[in-house]
Amino acid sequence: MTTTRSNKRTGGTKPAEQNPDLFDQAPASLVLDEFQMLKRFITNMEDNVYCVTNLPEEFIAVLFAWVSRSPKSFKEHVLQAIKDGFIDPAKILENPYEQLSDKAAAFHEKWVVGYGHSSVAEHANAHVGVERVSRLASAELELSNEHYAITEYSQRYQKPVRGAWFNPFERWINHSGPTRDMHENPAWIAYEGFMNECFDVFEELIDGVYKHLTEGKFYPSADSEIARINATAMKLSFEDARYALPLAMFTQLGMTANGRSWRDGLSNLYASDYAEVHDMTNKLKREITKVLPTLLKHADPSEYQAKSKKRMKARFPETFVKGKALQPVALYDFPLEGHALREIVTHEIVRAQGLTINEARARAGTYSTEELKEIVLELIWEMGKYDAPPESFKQIHYQFSMLISEANWHQLLRHNRKTAFTFAPPNVHSGITIPPRIKEAGLEHKLVELAAKAEEFFGTLSPGIREYVVLNAHRRQILADCNLWEMYHLINLRTSEEAQWDIRQAFNDLYEQLKFAHPTLISAAKRR
Repeated sequence: MTTTRSNKRTGGTKPAEQNPDLFDQAPASLVLDEFQMLKRFITNMEDNVYCVTNLPEEFIAVLFAWVSRSPKSFKEHVLQAIKDGFIDPAKILENPYEQLSDKAAAFHEKWVVGYGHSSVAEHANAHVGVERVSRLASAELELSNEHYAITEYSQRYQKPVRGAWFNPFERWINHSGPTRDMHENPAWIAYEGFMNECFDVFEELIDGVYKHLTEGKFYPSADSEIARINATAMKLSFEDARYALPLAMFTQLGMTANGRSWRDGLSNLYASDYAEVHDMTNKLKREITKVLPTLLKHADPSEYQAKSKKRMKARFPETFVKGKALQPVALYDFPLEGHALREIVTHEIVRAQGLTINEARARAGTYSTEELKEIVLELIWEMGKYDAPPESFKQIHYQFSMLISEANWHQLLRHNRKTAFTFAPPNVHSGITIPPRIKEAGLEHKLVELAAKAEEFFGTLSPGIREYVVLNAHRRQILADCNLWEMYHLINLRTSEEAQWDIRQAFNDLYEQLKFAHPTLISAAKRR
């Protein structure tokens, strides 16, 4: 493993060391004007975690949507919106974070904090920008509460840059900053060397896949069409090459949640195994409290959660078995279709006729299996590709397992809020997923060799640090529980041609198993 790099390729330090000032290149007078303008909308101008406030709700939705397709920060987008006339700072109050009156604050203190009427906190929202956190930390954040609204930077559409990664090691030994006799931490140097090797392979895969997709191909004569084809080939190239990148790579998120969701989520985050997550959680609490000063009173570390987690780790020590054959996708628990059909019809009878559950079940029991199928098919007849499934479908549950790449897992957890997940920690022992285009280009060996280096390096690092070197290609075990309503959503969305190939393949496998188990119930799930 290479551990030394030229000055051109250093970087990847702690966020505070790497974060360039947004206004470094602007004239001093302009810097002050911009700073004062943005202070009305951003709770913290110096940090990478902050709330976005005092803006129209629909604009905030657009602002957060931009993050998926743009490398710019939220601050830069807000500033550009001001310059373009979409926001008029003159109409915003001088006091950007208007506080509650003493009487209103006392009410919240008594009823929300004192008496535990947490539902009151559901009416107050905080919009948060989180930048320059690792993908490892972003997954912990997204999974800490199921009620977040999330938009995240997409590695499918935005090409990562060298050095944009989190390094959990302190750079300098014995000193807090550069001095004449300082020296760099060998652990920091080794980590940087590995990250740069990953990025080397990432760039080599981009070049190789792009060459494979474009060389010797017939092109139309129109320059615009050639440019479009080349752009598509480049997008596909770095979309697949990103499987060589580790979970340490930086990402950014736009998030919206109510006070209760933030409180519960932050409490869960304090039980994380990662120091980066604890630091991020403290910043989230600090910034959200500026907007919701009373409603986050119980967003504290839970001694119970920490001790319970520790007890389970002691009882079930880590025992990953390298190379163990596991089925990629398995539907392992579900009702017989006849029972499921009868349950759905039972709920439709209650909805239509107001019978008791026993009366409705007795009525549904008089129908033959064929009649039950006919009723359910009538229920879903003419369902369009954007229509929601019947509410009665929420009564039928499935459990399935997936052995999927980290790249796949990060897509699944982002766009799915109605599935209960149990997931193994990031690891290097469950094999890797190799994108088909990398195989077709004859570059499979590069990813295999890099994964072997990651596995070796992983073994030298301690828990809480080693997970950062897990690659997007590495797989982990996921268990999931969802109802038929959610299954319709997942199959319809994730098996479409627009879906990324990895997650599409996983859900096509699941869909085939569902068709075998429940051919009638699942018949209208795939509608795109």
